[in-house]
Amino acid sequence: MNLNIYKRLLPMLILALMLGSCKKYLGIEPKGVQLLKTVKDFDLWLNDREITGNLPEPINLLADNIDLANVELPLDAVNERVFTWQPQFAEDQFAGEAVIWKDFYREIYYYNTLINNIDEATDGTETQKKSLKAEALLGRAFCYLYLVNFYGKVFNPGSASSDLAVPFVTSHDLNDPTPPRRSVKEIYEHIINDITAAIPDLPASNIKNRFRGSIAAGYGVLARTYQFMGDYVKAAENAQKALTAGSSTIMDFTKMTNSSQIGDLTVRPDVFYARVSVAYNQEKIPTIAFLKTFDVNDLRLKFYYNNLGNYTYPTRGLVKYRSSGLQGGTATISWGPTVAEMELILAESAARGNDLPLALDHLDVLRKKRFPASAYQKYSSNNRDQVLQKIMQERSFEFPYNGMRWIDMRRMDAEGKMQEVSRLDKNNNVIATLSPGSQRYTLQIPVQVTLFNPGWPQNP
Repeated sequence: MNLNIYKRLLPMLILALMLGSCKKYLGIEPKGVQLLKTVKDFDLWLNDREITGNLPEPINLLADNIDLANVELPLDAVNERVFTWQPQFAEDQFAGEAVIWKDFYREIYYYNTLINNIDEATDGTETQKKSLKAEALLGRAFCYLYLVNFYGKVFNPGSASSDLAVPFVTSHDLNDPTPPRRSVKEIYEHIINDITAAIPDLPASNIKNRFRGSIAAGYGVLARTYQFMGDYVKAAENAQKALTAGSSTIMDFTKMTNSSQIGDLTVRPDVFYARVSVAYNQEKIPTIAFLKTFDVNDLRLKFYYNNLGNYTYPTRGLVKYRSSGLQGGTATISWGPTVAEMELILAESAARGNDLPLALDHLDVLRKKRFPASAYQKYSSNNRDQVLQKIMQERSFEFPYNGMRWIDMRRMDAEGKMQEVSRLDKNNNVIATLSPGSQRYTLQIPVQVTLFNPGWPQNP
């Protein structure tokens, strides 16, 4: 059976929906030849919500800081299966969706469409074409950085060349054959090569629309890439380049009375590369254990979490997190790189290199903007492990539900620093556990995909 590339990657109904959507937007010829004609067409293509705001929300359900308060057996809903780390999130290979996987490959399809066709655009300058291609290369790299961290093992220099990850797809032709799964090392090399190739041609600034690419955005994604690889020297180098090329401004919560003053994500100065999930306004339920790790004076707690009461949190599911802030609409946290993330990368890199005073200074740059001056005290420790633990905790406060906590958990687990995580049903009975070193830290390839690619080795 000779099936095309995207039918193998985005099976059945998913493919049909994707193609239907494209037809409504610009149209796709039966063999996958795009009807994009002008530079303006391609420029508008990069503003489409399918690219800027379609990251999969279920990613957050894997993390240890989120709760579903009304789960009961048997697990019927996809979200409940993700929440309890089931090997497959939809067991029915004919009716279910390839959750998480499909969203990233659909987005990659859009980027590949631009990369492979922009040179043939009928108007615009070569500089404009190169700039748009650079933005698409950055976007594709951003998608693969998630994919390799969900379907491949944590980067290990000793095994990365043999650990399998995902196919690296560069075609937009619906009839091309599907490439095989590539190694973790190969996918990271592709990510780095795409970003490195993009940076010289990226716009100098995206101040008018943070959802578009820029030089600072490129360095920001590259810094995150090296951090996830464990190359903390290069992570710090690129984090600093992002701060130099872009903004170094962290939104100062101490000068605000509530989240409505944070500003719109599209133009916010602390954001290098704005990205959001398909359901970013959806309320989340934080675990009580996570809530109790906050200092009660932390303004992030007061800006994003409701029903705080007296901070004892006796009732599971009562407190809700709103990603757009309690006042709604403006304070959305970006899934893409920000100034705060770069400061925390610099802090972690310094701590990994045993420069604890520098690590604490970078940590302080962020934290002093998150507490009223009257209640703030700079964190101090001369213990490397304690400082690293504090930095990871600060990452969980600053980016609680933007897709990164699960990747941080994987990184900590690879270092033997993750404790067992349990899931409770609505009656507080343990129904699932994620043990240290669990194989569930690497997701299985969805059965809806392996159906069309039976020769692929499956993750345990």
